[in-house]
Amino acid sequence: MERLNKKNALKQVVENLKAMICGQVGEVCHEALHIKEERVYQPDLEVEVEGYRFVVECKKSSQIGVVANGIGQLLQYDPLYSNEIPLLAVPYMSEAGIKQCEEAGISWLDLSGNADVTASGLRLYVRGKKNKFTRPGRKENPFAPKSSRVARRLLYQPEQRLTQRELTDATSLSEGLVSRVVKALEAQRLVARDDDNRLWADNASLLLDAWSQGYDFSKHELVRGHVAGRSGEEVQRKLSTVFSDGSVEYAATGLGAAWLYSQFATFRTVSFYLQEWPDSDVLEQVGFREVESGANVWLIIPKDEDVFFGVKPQKGVSCVHPIQVWLDLKAHPERAEEAAEELRRHLALQKTELS
Repeated sequence: MERLNKKNALKQVVENLKAMICGQVGEVCHEALHIKEERVYQPDLEVEVEGYRFVVECKKSSQIGVVANGIGQLLQYDPLYSNEIPLLAVPYMSEAGIKQCEEAGISWLDLSGNADVTASGLRLYVRGKKNKFTRPGRKENPFAPKSSRVARRLLYQPEQRLTQRELTDATSLSEGLVSRVVKALEAQRLVARDDDNRLWADNASLLLDAWSQGYDFSKHELVRGHVAGRSGEEVQRKLSTVFSDGSVEYAATGLGAAWLYSQFATFRTVSFYLQEWPDSDVLEQVGFREVESGANVWLIIPKDEDVFFGVKPQKGVSCVHPIQVWLDLKAHPERAEEAAEELRRHLALQKTELS
């Protein structure tokens, strides 16, 4: 593991640029170009390497909120020269950070040796270098199964602004855990406080992306099986009816729930969260048999029962909240990626919390 302060990190940025551009580490041609004092934003460094002028913003991590902040700062930059290249530098760039930079059109470089820089007459593309800055010990993941209750309350009910005490009551978590989760979210600039010290998701889309980055579907208990049916819609309806008649608490998710919310694309695989495993006679009614190959039904016992918060009926089928559906689609087969895009677009048009 390596550790760098800001000064040494900027020095390494320059060394990495020099090595990538001309194959060797050497002295910078012109370092610390003059910055206009009246600028709204002043970068961490302006440097010229082998005739290319870089405007560098250096961040301590590639967490989504931190990267978004760095991108926003670089987009505010008022260039002195037409050939200046805005560049975001981090210790190690995550896949989510890479996607953010691509969408914003911002070049990036990490201190582990990876880069994606595009400019007139210059193309730097390096991938596959290992993270040199991993740290031992467990970090607070604000999107772990129980911890994510905080993000869930802030995203599901965006019109509400809650104090930490109110979040503690709403989530049934301990004060200590809520405090740690909120601290982690604030450090990543994913939540804000108003003048009354109430918390809210000032950038709901960013918070949702960060939740997706930290969400691990494999934490749930998953049983795959098969139920005969002419279509996914028929199988989903059959199971939901039997569950309801058998007083089994359930909620659809995945491709079937996405279809109910957005009517996008046919599907084969249906997925249900269950509070507990149903009696064998309930599953016998629909002919469920546990299989791996050819499975078209996923039955899921959630790691945390909070997935049931915000369940909504859709065409007679209980579904988890669309945000939970969107999160789960990342782990689903078939056209799940397209279904997730459509679900998010569908809800954004309705000006919901996904916009």
